[in-house]
Amino acid sequence: MRDVFIILGNGFSIDFLNHLKQSECNADQIALSNLFENGELVPWPGDGTPGFLSYKHCPNLWTLGARPNLGAKETIDLIENIITCANALNNRPRNVDSIYMKAYKELVTYLKALFIFYNDKVNVPNVNLEDWGWSKYLIKLNNDPSVNKVHIVTLNYDIWLERILKKNNIDFSIANFEEDKNIILYKPHGSISFSHAVEKVKDVFEISYEHDVLDGKLSEFTVKYDGLTALNSINAMVPPAGDSNRLDFAWASEIRKSISEISQSLKSNDELIICGTSYWHVDRLEIDRILTSINSDISDVKVINPNSPDVFNAVITTLFENVKFFKNSNPLA
Repeated sequence: MRDVFIILGNGFSIDFLNHLKQSECNADQIALSNLFENGELVPWPGDGTPGFLSYKHCPNLWTLGARPNLGAKETIDLIENIITCANALNNRPRNVDSIYMKAYKELVTYLKALFIFYNDKVNVPNVNLEDWGWSKYLIKLNNDPSVNKVHIVTLNYDIWLERILKKNNIDFSIANFEEDKNIILYKPHGSISFSHAVEKVKDVFEISYEHDVLDGKLSEFTVKYDGLTALNSINAMVPPAGDSNRLDFAWASEIRKSISEISQSLKSNDELIICGTSYWHVDRLEIDRILTSINSDISDVKVINPNSPDVFNAVITTLFENVKFFKNSNPLA
């Protein structure tokens, strides 16, 4: 028996959307590489009308330059600046009235609303996944009697993976929330499905700029797939820039601990698959900690990425000998 350990980055979700035909989703309204591009279409949680990314609702983000027509590089640079300030002040006894801290609070709520908006654009039960490599591979793993457990660490906020598994009648569990099943999902960067127990009143919804609580224990959250909302008092999502480990949220630490326990337990006959990781600042240290904890003699390492970063290629081939590189998921199936 063997375990399969899979790490999924943004490239997995991009590959999924690329597989779909234009008619199967509003692809022009989903931009995973530029998080501000469709900001004017995102509904405001208070009244459900478009225009979340606007001066009205996000005056601090807007003043710092956040715009729907901002380029991808300019967008990530701005987010990086905001998160760097949040990192510096996280858990520090300082009462700082900074535009960057106010923008951070707008950003986290915006991200939850953005990915809920994207989630509603794809009707996964009605899409055709028969020819998609990842779908076929997940079915193959689920039906393989030689596979003991499949551990999937996904750094994505979206719930397309969960909906794909459900469409294929594959049972799974979310680590730290449910009793482990044969396929276990770990979401250390959070998810739109993580719903905090406290929810703000819709009619008077606003983003609080006071030094309110931004963190919570995992026990304060439940997993929710229907009726998703950005009205939660705490949104469990690590923003996609800066060093994710410095924003040491309690809920994320619990999930990372579970990942560490599993990665350290992998044996030489197990399998490691890494798909679509950018190896950007937000996940580099986190991925390094996972990879360096895995047995260097693991027998099979597969990297799925059409544009795998050179620095990641250097790291992965330094840590492991049995590495194969693939442009897409088709060879997995």
